Amino acid sequence: MVEDTVFEHLRAMPGNEWVSQIHSCKVSDPLQHPWGRSYRLVEWTMKHTPESSRRVVPAESTPLEIAQAVVSHVPGRRFCQDGNE
Repeated sequence: MVEDTVFEHLRAMPGNEWVSQIHSCKVSDPLQHPWGRSYRLVEWTMKHTPESSRRVVPAESTPLEIAQAVVSHVPGRRFCQDGNE
């Protein structure tokens, strides 16, 4: 599966200690808009954080390119699903 290969690449990247804190990583099948190019949605969670992070990558991205996108991610807005709202 793509997720397993992405995890292997993440673990092999030197100098990224926080990568060991990734709890889960999901990569969607390629999605196609009626316009523009197709993409994949990458979503990952950290071990001690309830929020998930998401990033869109081109559908033709390799597992290594997806792992590099996860590592280079800059957090933006956070959305929590805690059920209190």
